[in-house]
This record gives sequence, structure tokens and C-alpha cells, in this order.
Amino acid sequence: MKYSIENSQFRVEVEELGAELCSIKSLKSEREYIWQADPKIWASSAPVLFPNIGLLKDGSYKFEGKTYQLPKHGIIRNNAAVKLINRSPSRLSFSLSHSEETMKVFPFEFEFKINFLLMDNRLQVFHEVVNTGKNPMYFSIGGHPAFNCLWNEGESLSDYYIEFEEDETASISQLTPGGLLMKEEIPFLKESKKLYLSEKLFDKDALIFTELHSSEISLKSKKNKIQIKMNFADFPFLGIWSKPKAPYVCLEPWDGLPDYEDTTQEWTAKIGNLKLKAGNTHYASYQIQIIEPK
Repeated sequence: MKYSIENSQFRVEVEELGAELCSIKSLKSEREYIWQADPKIWASSAPVLFPNIGLLKDGSYKFEGKTYQLPKHGIIRNNAAVKLINRSPSRLSFSLSHSEETMKVFPFEFEFKINFLLMDNRLQVFHEVVNTGKNPMYFSIGGHPAFNCLWNEGESLSDYYIEFEEDETASISQLTPGGLLMKEEIPFLKESKKLYLSEKLFDKDALIFTELHSSEISLKSKKNKIQIKMNFADFPFLGIWSKPKAPYVCLEPWDGLPDYEDTTQEWTAKIGNLKLKAGNTHYASYQIQIIEPK
């Protein structure tokens, strides 16, 4: 079931299944900014990532002498147990708490909440992770929103670029064909603010940045003045990805990383994992702002 919020500028829809953002539509231009999950290309729009980002080696990890299985991107995505818990004209809130089923794959007591707050032309996606158990909890969280490109007729993917807040000299971590992080990073940006999209940019999967100075990026086109801005100051890592040649791009704020290829698979030692003390709450949000010319 989809739930919506709207104001005079935008209408936002979120699918209760997995609390997945599935639409940001301009009421002025009727332009849809979120990828509409075409199953022939990529059947998602904006999966919620918890308690892992990407793949684990062999799909598993070790904790206190036991081995557990977790799917790619974790247990929120496509999960029918996620439920709407609060709704107002400008806000939607969803939650998933630990259960007998979650304990089989993630042996921690928790409450996960995700909130969508629409303010003018800005959508804030706000995460809360509560450790309701008696011991420390280890986890990652992240976003995976996919934004449509080709906003107007006559445009091509090469007209689009991502602009960083600051000049960046940055390397990227690449993924193996099996979806694990390689240890060696590759120089990618040199004193540059712009990253141009192309049909071949993602031939080797996602671009993963672990040491950016920028906490805000913008998706722009050379042929119009529309902008999609994302502020991800609460997240230390950024993934950028699309299916090759597809007319969308995912801007992914991450509080964690996929497994490295040389991982020990020990959950408490996983690079990028957060450690949350018993009774504490971790907060993290990112913001999407859509600027349309007047």
C-alpha cells in the first residue's frame, strides 16, 4: 500500500512494503523525479538499507561463534513487516522492531524508524535506530534513492552531471564481480566539482567514495536549470550507481560499507559498522531538495 504527503509544490509517495520512497512528483510541471522501478531494468526505486550495506561475503557473517545469513542491503527492503506508525499532511513514519524472524538473521533487539518529512521543496529522510537490548549492537544504515534523468525531451544521459559542493580530489573503491570491495582504491577525481554521467560510467558497478569533503551534491543537466540537491552530512560514505545505460542515477548516503574481499566476516570487526550501546539511539538523515525554474 502506498501513502502520500503533499504541499503546494510536490506530492510524495512511500510504499509501506519496505518503507520505500517511490515518487516525488512536481505539481507544477507534473515531472516525476523518482525512478519508477521498471522491472526490465531495475525493479526498485529507493530501498532502505539496514543492517548492512550491499553484499556480505558468502552472504553471511559471524557473531559470538555463530554464522548468520543476511541478504544484500539487509532486512528492511521488501519487508511486509514494516508498518506505518504515524501520518500527518507533511510526514510519514514507518517502523520495524525485532522479532523472532529478525533474530534468526540479526541477533539484536532493536527498533528501526524511518520518517519522511516534506517541507516546501525539500524532503527529509530521517532514520532512528534504537538499541532496545542489553548489549552493544553493530549495524549499518543507508539510503538508495534513484532519480530519473532525461527530464526533458531531446536530452541524453551525457547532458547530466553530478556537482560536488567542494572541489574534490578523491579515489573510489571498486567492487569485485561478486560485489565485494577491493582493498586498492583508484584515483578518480582531481580538483574537480563535476562528474559527468555516461552510458559506460557504471560498467564496473557502483562508484564508492569513502573520503569526500563535500556533504552536499547536486544532479544537474547542461540543457536546463532544474537541480536535485542532496545533503548527506550525517553519512560518511557515498555510493553513486545505475544500471549501465539506464536513465536514472542512484545517490546513496551510507553509514557503512559492503564487505571487503579479505574480510574475516566477524560482525564486530566489519569495516564501516556502527556500534550502538544498549538503550541508545542513532539518528541520521539526508535531505532531497528539488529546484525547478520559475
